[in-house]
Amino acid sequence: MTSNQTASTSSTVGARAYLEQMVRRYYSGLIDAWHYAGETEKAMESAAEAVRQGVWDQPLQRAREHIPGLSAQPLHDPAEFWFTSYLEESYPQIRAEIEQVLDTPLDPVAPSTNDAGLIRRGAWKQAHLFRDGRWQNRVSERFPITTAILERIPDVTVLSPGVITVSRVTPDTHIMPHCGPTNGLLRIHLPIKIPAGVSIRVADQVLQWEEGKCLVFDDSFEHEVWHRGTEDRVVLILDVLHPELSGDHQERLLRRQHNFEEQIVSFMRERGLRQVRVQDGEVVLTPDDTVRQLVETYLSGIGITGAELDGEEVQWERQDSQPGPAE
Repeated sequence: MTSNQTASTSSTVGARAYLEQMVRRYYSGLIDAWHYAGETEKAMESAAEAVRQGVWDQPLQRAREHIPGLSAQPLHDPAEFWFTSYLEESYPQIRAEIEQVLDTPLDPVAPSTNDAGLIRRGAWKQAHLFRDGRWQNRVSERFPITTAILERIPDVTVLSPGVITVSRVTPDTHIMPHCGPTNGLLRIHLPIKIPAGVSIRVADQVLQWEEGKCLVFDDSFEHEVWHRGTEDRVVLILDVLHPELSGDHQERLLRRQHNFEEQIVSFMRERGLRQVRVQDGEVVLTPDDTVRQLVETYLSGIGITGAELDGEEVQWERQDSQPGPAE
């Protein structure tokens, strides 16, 4: 094969991979939208159609970045990981420290922003001790005992592109069905405080956490959380590489340990933004040329100069008229 043929083949493979990723992204958005609307049957019809088209292998496992060849099972035996017994032995110390910090002026646990769209009702709060390949000092310094324990587990820090998070869910919360972004990671829950009335569904299995006992699952499978109890649920979340992951796939995942600047750039590119800034306490977003042209095309042809969403209501600004509600 000549160098030109090799380059052409590589380009074709790359284009195919990009196309598959985009199809998964749009299918994921459609399925999430149906779930958000409470249309479970339509969500699963869309997932089944995606499987028929070869987008995924099964309707309940829908990773946007699907790595072929990894065993696909919703739940994994915690005993397969050397450090789960260490975590469980350390549970009393971890719980004592977390409870000492929560609901005090030092409490860093705040409403989730990245996952806010998954909350159908209630409140989901989080604080990241570790993410983007490094400790988040503002948070980890609040939990020195827990941090010292976790520093002895390289599998969830230097060898993982994931997070270590204190997760708090309030009563009457429902986190809608969703799938994690890749099947190359497994998620570990160390339950800190589990009142009655809370449960998690992973694929087709509904489970209850047990305080101090690790739960290991593949979060690329659809999962959701209910809280029907009366006290907050607190869980320590950790990510670990899928045990069968190796080679180029492993290296690529580890390279995804973005710093804050890279996350901002990724956020801007995904949303078609040319510039973002905070000015006089207000967030100012400037669209790129493509988004600007698209908005102008939508609005100019029908005499609308602006629109503002307020919950379910829309305030329209029209040419030569005062702003008013949607008709």
